[in-house]
Amino acid sequence: MKRYCRGWFIGDKEEKKALAEELNQRHKNVDWEGIDLKEIKIAQWEALTTKALKKCNKGESDIEVDAKGAEWKTEIALLLRTQSTASNPWIAERLNMGHPSRITNLLRERR
Repeated sequence: MKRYCRGWFIGDKEEKKALAEELNQRHKNVDWEGIDLKEIKIAQWEALTTKALKKCNKGESDIEVDAKGAEWKTEIALLLRTQSTASNPWIAERLNMGHPSRITNLLRERR
């Protein structure tokens, strides 16, 4: 019973992402709060990241193998920072880019 009382969704990760995207598209003016907001935002960031990886012809294995400051990683980080509220710590961890301050430095160099 305890595991059903946590979070806002029961199902696998992909279904959760799809539902979060649908909720955001249908209810743009809804002010999500607390845990729900955090989970929805992370699902949005994941969806943007997945889409960007496909566009760059990269996969999850490339994230671990390629350099922390690889050009394609910087492009995705820039996309996440300009099109979402993704934080530097989240981006750094998700794209295996090292310390979060590295994101700021890499994006500053691009300008």
